[in-house]
Amino acid sequence: MVNSKIGEIIKQSPYKREYIEKHLGISRNTLSNWCTGRTYPSVPQIMKLTEILNVKFEDMYEEEKNE
Repeated sequence: MVNSKIGEIIKQSPYKREYIEKHLGISRNTLSNWCTGRTYPSVPQIMKLTEILNVKFEDMYEEEKNE
């Protein structure tokens, strides 16, 4: 299983959420759901998000550690 790091990365970015929403053509609710892990972006959306945030695809998610 993987955990989304989208919310964490957006908080660290210089961009406001409104800028990201506008450039991806998504609603505030959609971005909020991505940030909380409730839903996930499609591959084209995640690729565009990585371009906007200047991060690698691999940086957007982390593998859940089983203890």
